Amino acid sequence: MSLIGQLPLAAVWMYCKNMNESKRFYRDIVGLKLIDENDGENGSIHFDLGNIRLSLLPKADVKGGKSDPKPIASDHLLFLVESSIEAVQSDLVKRGAKMRTKKLVEDSLGKTSSFSDPDGHLIYLWQPPKRESKNFKGVENLVKHYESVSRALADLREVDDE
Repeated sequence: MSLIGQLPLAAVWMYCKNMNESKRFYRDIVGLKLIDENDGENGSIHFDLGNIRLSLLPKADVKGGKSDPKPIASDHLLFLVESSIEAVQSDLVKRGAKMRTKKLVEDSLGKTSSFSDPDGHLIYLWQPPKRESKNFKGVENLVKHYESVSRALADLREVDDE
């Protein structure tokens, strides 16, 4: 395994056409905590995602001053929901998020739901199957990884608090 493969993800960067609209969306609709904002034409906005930081940056103009309307394929977020994905989805809908489908998608990998931000970046919610489920084996390694990252970050916070 490479050294970088052993490091926790620290930030996700996403490029946005309208910084004010994206700031409002992530702060007011998704409910993220704003932690930093840099002013100016090329300013960035940073939100706390708990274990990592979400950084929004202005999308650079291309070809005669027009922005590329298509989002970059890798521009997406995935939020792990330990339980009650229905409650998380309901809260998002109340805040104004337009889910891609009204019903949760449920299969052997668990439950999922998704919506898009103003720039078309996909945002997924994923709730793995319960540990006692026969389907848990298919996602067990991924869940263990998330748990180890959470424990490592909790340990770092304890060291910082001392």
